[in-house]
Amino acid sequence: MLHLRTNSKLAKTIFSLFFIPLAIYAATIIVDPRSRASSIPANIILDTQEVMGPLSSSLWQNYSQGGEEPTNMIGPVVTQVKSLKPQLIRIDHLYDYYNVYNGPGNYDFSRLDEYVKSILTTGALPMLSISYTPASLSKSGQVAGEPNDWNEWYSLVRATARHYSVDLNISGIYYEVGNEPDLFGGWHYSKSPNYLQLYESTSRAVVEGAGSQLYKIGGPATTSYYTNWVKALLNHVSKNKLRLDFISWHHYSKSPEDFEKNIDSFTSLVSQYPNLNNIERLITEIGIDSEPNPAYDNQISATHTLYTIASLAGKVHRIFSFELVDGPIQRGEKFSGWGLISHPNFGAKPKPRYAAMLFINQLSGSRLALTGNGSWVNGLATKNGQTTQILLTNYDYSSAHTETVPILFRQLIPGEYRLTKKQISGTSQTTTITSRGTTYQHMEYMEPNTAVILELTKI
Repeated sequence: MLHLRTNSKLAKTIFSLFFIPLAIYAATIIVDPRSRASSIPANIILDTQEVMGPLSSSLWQNYSQGGEEPTNMIGPVVTQVKSLKPQLIRIDHLYDYYNVYNGPGNYDFSRLDEYVKSILTTGALPMLSISYTPASLSKSGQVAGEPNDWNEWYSLVRATARHYSVDLNISGIYYEVGNEPDLFGGWHYSKSPNYLQLYESTSRAVVEGAGSQLYKIGGPATTSYYTNWVKALLNHVSKNKLRLDFISWHHYSKSPEDFEKNIDSFTSLVSQYPNLNNIERLITEIGIDSEPNPAYDNQISATHTLYTIASLAGKVHRIFSFELVDGPIQRGEKFSGWGLISHPNFGAKPKPRYAAMLFINQLSGSRLALTGNGSWVNGLATKNGQTTQILLTNYDYSSAHTETVPILFRQLIPGEYRLTKKQISGTSQTTTITSRGTTYQHMEYMEPNTAVILELTKI
């Protein structure tokens, strides 16, 4: 902070004329999470022959549905969701919303079955977030609290895993232990109620219930990435020889760089556990804001999602966009909900983020080496046969930044190519170009919060 000491009216006038505009400018930078002290323009260099590894759509074809209402929220929008080609759909509130638990040894899965079967109809597999402790089984008498009888909790979870993995013979279910336990139920990693005890009891119950069926189990699904939580869990499973197939957490931020920082932190931590170094990394809820935000109803959240996917490619196994469908409460003209699709009460209409997910589904093949991402524009490139694809996204939360981006394609075979530009709206345009050498440079003008896919195909 700058402190000035003066008795001069002239000095005060100079201060007002000079420093107040600076203060206003500084406040603008603080408000806009995408601002930079010095903005770096993108200068994309794409090597068409340097393959970095596969780019699996399993990175982004995953979705979380929140506990907006105790009904089968996927059922009314199965057709729209199926078009997204989802691989995993995550649901929570299993026990407090769907009346599974009716007393010791008395379980009714009929309402939850309806939900799970709708997920399967979309072509996805379920991720079952084992939550929450029913009030009647909770020591505090409140939903999500510590069980008053751990043996009964174990029996309930074991019955759940047996029902879905064995009785319904669903192969490939992901079982996630808890949903934001640091928030719901007030769980801790070092004191009571203790999440490590919850994980041990729940994971052992799933292992016994699911038997030899293919499935995965993990956690802790905290509200964000917390090193101490993850470290405590890694230590506990290593010491007690528990099964742990993935580490999961949630994250909401207007700045996509925050997602990368979490991954870097986890990579550093897990390197200390050689037996767990290849564990799956899942962000089971992502979004631009955990609070109501009008961006969820416009193009800002769409480009934020695409930018985040490109940033995390090769660093994380799966991310889950939150959420598929809005809740039934219309929150005014400026915010209808977190969903990709509006609630059926309001027409079950796809929003811009839905279109963005259809758009990125066009990417396929192997991921190519790409450098030159800027402060606002980033890219994700693939090679599939004779076609090179590059997704470019200009994300700006303040909706102000425009940029003309140079893209240099390297290691081309001289000859004619077809260059196709695709936009989220579904429009496309194609031109024929001739490369007389091994490089070709294309200039792409990008408005704020726009994305394009460029496809270069050898004729």
